[in-house]
Parts: sequence; C-alpha cells; structure tokens
Amino acid sequence: MSFEPSAKKTKRDPYLWRLYLIFALLVLVSTLGLDYVAARRGEKAYFFASRAARPEVLVTRVPLADSMRRFLGAAGLPPGSVEELEDEDGTPRFVAQIPTQDYDSLASRLDKKLRNLGASAAKEKTEEEGLSSYSWRIMGPQEETLFLVFSLLKPPEEEKEKEVAPAPPEGRVAIILDDMGDSLEVLQEICELGQPVTISVLPLSLYAEETARIAHENGLEVMLHLPGESLNHQEGNSLTAGLIKSGMSEEDILSLVEESLSRVPYVQGVNNHMGSKITQEESIMRPILDLLKSRGLFFLDSRTTADSIAFDLARKMGLSAAFRNVFLDSSVGVDFSKKKIIELFRLSQKTGKAIGIGHPFPETLQALRENIHLAKKYKVTPVFVSEIILR
Repeated sequence: MSFEPSAKKTKRDPYLWRLYLIFALLVLVSTLGLDYVAARRGEKAYFFASRAARPEVLVTRVPLADSMRRFLGAAGLPPGSVEELEDEDGTPRFVAQIPTQDYDSLASRLDKKLRNLGASAAKEKTEEEGLSSYSWRIMGPQEETLFLVFSLLKPPEEEKEKEVAPAPPEGRVAIILDDMGDSLEVLQEICELGQPVTISVLPLSLYAEETARIAHENGLEVMLHLPGESLNHQEGNSLTAGLIKSGMSEEDILSLVEESLSRVPYVQGVNNHMGSKITQEESIMRPILDLLKSRGLFFLDSRTTADSIAFDLARKMGLSAAFRNVFLDSSVGVDFSKKKIIELFRLSQKTGKAIGIGHPFPETLQALRENIHLAKKYKVTPVFVSEIILR
C-alpha cells in the first residue's frame, strides 16, 4: 500500500504569509516613528541622532569695563567728556563730565543696565567748591570692580532761563531680532553691538535655553517667539515645531504655550512667529493672552497680517501690549535694511516711539553695526521693548 502526503498539510497559505509580512512592516514603521519622536524630544534614540547631543559652543562674556565703555559711548555725551583712568591697583576708573540736569536720567538708565548685567553699585555724593560729583563703585557678578565718577557741570548763567522750559520729548526706538536660538556665534555678534537689543527666541531651537541665559547675562532683553499657523507660509506650517494651529482645543493651546515658556528662561514678553492665521482668531488668541497676563508678561503683535486682532484684543483684556511698526529685512540686503533703520528712526522722531523687527541675517547685522549710531542724528534713543510697551 502506497502513502501520499496530504496536500492540505504541505501546501502553505499565501494569504497568511502576506498578512505576516504586512504586520512586520507595520511594526518596523512604528518602531522607526517612535525612535524619531524620541530623538526630537532629546530622549534616548537608537536610529536617529538625539537633539540632546549638542556640541559645546563657548560665548565670551563681555567684561564689565567693556560694558561701561559701550554704555557711556551710547549715552550721547559730548566728545572728550569721558576720561578713562586706572587706579594704582589696576582698577578701571571712568570720569564723566555731564550737565547737572542730565544726571538723573543717565543714572536711571545706568541702574537698569547694571541690574541686567547682574551688577550692583555703591554711590556717594560729594560737594566741593560749589561743584557736585557722584562716585559709583560698581561690582560685577564675576568679582569685577570699577569706579565711575560723574562730575556735574553748572549751566552758564545765560542759560538758566532756558532750563525752566521742559525739554522736547525724546523719541525712543526698540529693535527686536526674531528667530534666535540656532546660533550662539550670531548671539555673540549681537552682544558686541553694545545696544539695548531685544532678542526673541524660538522655543524648540537648538540653543534656546543657552541663548536666553547668555543674552540675559550680557544685559539684553529676552522674549519668547511663539510659533503660530500662517496663511502665507504653508511650508513653514509643516516644518515649524510646537506650532499653535487654528482649530486646536484650549487645553492643547495652553499646553503648547506653557511648554514653550518652560524652554526659554528670563522671558519678559512674547511675540508671534508667523501666525497670520491664528492672530485673526479670537478663540485662539484669548487663551494665549489670558495665560500671558497671569504670568505678568507683555504681548507684542508682530503684525504678520494687516487683519490681526491680537493687539486690540490684548489691550481690551488689560494686557501690556504693543505692535511692530517696521520690518527691517522683509527683503534681505544691507542697503534695504539701512533704509528701513532710518525709516524706523524717523518714525520714532515723529511719534515719540517705534518698534522694528529684524532677523539674525548677516546683512541685517551688518546694517545695524554700520547705522545704529544714526540714532543720535535723528535724536532718538534705542531702548528695550519693555520700556515703550503700552501698559
């Protein structure tokens, strides 16, 4: 008797093997996806490079004496009115001769500058032969010390009547540099401007925390650059991490804002990155502004669309707020940015204050380096955004 194997036992079911193959592919895709998400969050990843593994980049801290030179250089003092000396022990000593009526304003600005630098000052007033002087002993956070002496000049007799009339209001101008956080070398260039520039940091940028910390230590003002959905830049919507989108629930919106704030220390206020879509929608902006108000932060509407309701809504809600007047580099180029800087100064001269937004492009930074001194020509003073915000 012959024996033949059963066809049912030896024949393999092709559908079952296809099912196994599909299942294996799904497992592989899911594994790669989860590994990529972990890498973006800075957590341990096996196939993708983690964002947490970042090279150390050292940024030189500006010495206290250099910060003082820049402050006095930007204070609008007459040429030759500041003398730099050195005590026997090597301690720097600056002697500035200023009109009596200018001291209080200059001292107030210097106090704020020192607070931003983490420095303190012991002050002493002396009177000698009818002349007053103020001696400041300034101590920096790195055990640096210097002396600053203000010798107050009496006005000429014939000028005394003019002192009674109030001086015309001085225009103030604030410059914000957006999209910060991806280059500490660029941050170094901004610190070296020696000007009260406000930087706005993208929360999920590579060096967000370091950028905010170093800027604060060098006396700059820090803002959060909050990403929002755009009508104009669809590619930006798909590439920008942490984007707040139209149609999100209030819970999701607040979660994203709180997460962004946690990534950027020393924040004084918030402005929108892109956001031409969400800044037109009260249902999106109201919970954002409520949270900022509860944190004591101001809001600056970047005005990426003429239809934005964000500034008006913020003011109705009792929030400290302002809006951008001039974009310094809507077209990238040194000459273009120079024209926009002058436009910003003229607007400040005319209205008393103006706010400009630029980006850390090489051309924009060059234009600022070469033209920020024109503020004196137009009789306007560069300040931080927080100093001209509507409260």
